Amino acid sequence: MEALKTWLDEGRLSSSAVGAIEHWMSASGFEEFGDPIVDLIEARDTEELEDAFRTHITFGTGGIRGKMGPGPNRINTRTIGEAAQGLAQYILNESGQNGANRGVAIANDTRNNSNRFAREAASIIAATGITAHLFESPRSTPELSFAVRKLGAVAGIVISASHNPPQDNGFKAYWNDGGQVVPPHDTAIIEQADGVTEILRTDFEKALDKGLIRWIGEEIDTAYVEETRLVVTAARGGRIVFTPLHGVGATSIVPALTSLGFDDIHVVEGQNDGDGNFPTLPGGVANPESPDAMTQAIRSAADIGADLVMASDPDADRLGCALPLPNRGWNADPAELALNGNQIGALLCHYLLSALKRRGALPARPVVCETIVTTDLTGIIARAHGARVVDNLLVGFKYIASVIADLAPGETFLFGTEESHGYLATDIVRDKDAASAAMLLAQCSADAVAEGRTVRDVLDEVYLEHGYFCELQKSVTRTGASGNQDIQTIMHTLRQDPPDDIGGYPVVRVVDRQDGSCRHLPTGRTEAIKGDKGNVLAFTLSDAGHTRVTARPSGTEPKIKYYVSASSRDIEGTTHDNLEETKEAVDAAAHRILNAMAQLAESAVA
Repeated sequence: MEALKTWLDEGRLSSSAVGAIEHWMSASGFEEFGDPIVDLIEARDTEELEDAFRTHITFGTGGIRGKMGPGPNRINTRTIGEAAQGLAQYILNESGQNGANRGVAIANDTRNNSNRFAREAASIIAATGITAHLFESPRSTPELSFAVRKLGAVAGIVISASHNPPQDNGFKAYWNDGGQVVPPHDTAIIEQADGVTEILRTDFEKALDKGLIRWIGEEIDTAYVEETRLVVTAARGGRIVFTPLHGVGATSIVPALTSLGFDDIHVVEGQNDGDGNFPTLPGGVANPESPDAMTQAIRSAADIGADLVMASDPDADRLGCALPLPNRGWNADPAELALNGNQIGALLCHYLLSALKRRGALPARPVVCETIVTTDLTGIIARAHGARVVDNLLVGFKYIASVIADLAPGETFLFGTEESHGYLATDIVRDKDAASAAMLLAQCSADAVAEGRTVRDVLDEVYLEHGYFCELQKSVTRTGASGNQDIQTIMHTLRQDPPDDIGGYPVVRVVDRQDGSCRHLPTGRTEAIKGDKGNVLAFTLSDAGHTRVTARPSGTEPKIKYYVSASSRDIEGTTHDNLEETKEAVDAAAHRILNAMAQLAESAVA
């Protein structure tokens, strides 16, 4: 079209974008995208056209995720199809007819187009001769992980963008252990997906008739609830408010709690409708990490005098919670009432291990896992109970799943956690599971109610025993054409010229996960460290290392995130005698460190 040539000449569109637009408007198999592209052109939306067509969406190590719409840099039937075709081809290359017979389990959440994309993926899997096992209605990501293992499938697919905005969707790939794909499978699937030129499809209804597509029945729902049931106490008191935030949580969390005998559960009216627009949530953000997402649930809790609020994200793998305050109850801002992911993880670890120990049911060789940006408090608690702690894992629950798969004989996985509200308390599932976390949290609350205490009392007792920890995060996005280069410059500067101090605290060690090294700045000594490699830098600000700041850039966006941890175990002048004063001092230190780190990074690109 003439407009494209004009915008190319004016520099408003790149040649790569124009070429892709022309291909998507004319090539066979792309017919459904013609009208939406014309709409963008007629609206003269060159910014959207450039972003959607200038490049191809990155198939990362777990799959693809992004904004829906036409174009190779968007989520649509074409890019979902390429991912499914690449996975199918890898299965045939790797497992042949055996893999085809075992099949691929597929689930989707409640997002807009999730069901359509799931059926598209099933049609493509079936067209290659591989059996597709498909949930007939939305189900949780952890139940998909369970289904892969229960059905003996060779792989799995989840159509979801987790807690992203409503305009997003995605495709996550799982392997036969029920965990997200890891090396060597991930890189091989990426190679296959990147090389797809033709997508095979079969008629969905005909494939159902032939048995190439099979519905996953209620027996998997029942087995999931029964086999992941986690009983640690007989107490069942307390009133619970739960919200699935318009997602699938009512299909997993409510049945799990009911199976334990909890009967005073109140699901937030108007947030259990499976509406992918997330209409009742501020900004359409269905993220339990955000306290504001629990506003309606907190209001309901105040109305009925509840003891606990819980919320899950659209695919029900993450869990958030809020608790009433002493003397104020629910009459406070959601940010004051909510616990962060590190607090929930430490609390659940403490509660589970302590309950098992009291019952004499603690395994002889327990294992607890956490990622490198998760609070050290969880590991301290676990070691106090004699557990082996694996805490050198990169961000992503697939690394925790890999540890579970490789446990030594006699070892028992008990708990895994990551700071972004992901938890797992069973080895039956190999991804974070909001249902298992909800079962633990509900029982912790019930025990507290029975003892005349609160969950906040339990958490404070953990702090008094093991030390108080404060964790903060800051995510920075660099805009413009130089955005990605700015992030690279920041990381390069921090590596080559690390600061002597951050926020007034001397840097003791610099841990670089990219080359697996640890530099001791006072002595200049460098040693190798164990763990998977990734573009992550950690600056420890104490000998013990509990106070530190970590820099981790995104692999696909011009974004960098800083994670700060500060602890009373390291900060001078703090004691356990006055917990509230200690909290204030440690919180202040964490904020100073975070602000100083952000300023250092900005100065690198000033």
